[in-house]
Amino acid sequence: MNSFRKIELVYLKPKPKRLSKGLIWGLLFIVVMTGLGCKKEEVNSDAAEYYVKYELDSSTSYPAGQLNVVLSAENNQDKNFVIGARSPWELVVGPVKKGFNAKLVVARGEPLDDPFYFKNPLILHSQISVSKNGSPYVLKKTEMSDITRSSAQVNYTIDY
Repeated sequence: MNSFRKIELVYLKPKPKRLSKGLIWGLLFIVVMTGLGCKKEEVNSDAAEYYVKYELDSSTSYPAGQLNVVLSAENNQDKNFVIGARSPWELVVGPVKKGFNAKLVVARGEPLDDPFYFKNPLILHSQISVSKNGSPYVLKKTEMSDITRSSAQVNYTIDY
């Protein structure tokens, strides 16, 4: 007797779609959870370093005029300079801390032997810019009057 048995072969299909979807969702979950767990570093504004840029420009008809400049330096000490009129001038001081009082005072220099020295009109433009932690300078205070005068002053206290 020959009996043939019928053997049914069950073909198991691999489930790559289910496996790949699960893998993708699992990786996505890990990435999202890792990103949410990261904290940005907060910069303590009291520990920030600031740089102060003083700028001055003047115009006068007197070619040999001089200006006396007084400004606040790093240790809140005043620095004195004598500069030529009719030419742009700038100086950067720092690092300084929050609360620093930046001050720029400009006055016509000592009279020369010319009796018309003080009669020549003088126009002064001054400004203070601040940089925080190496960022670009931001204009904070300006004195740009076109009225003729013999002195000008601009102040700014760092508060950001």
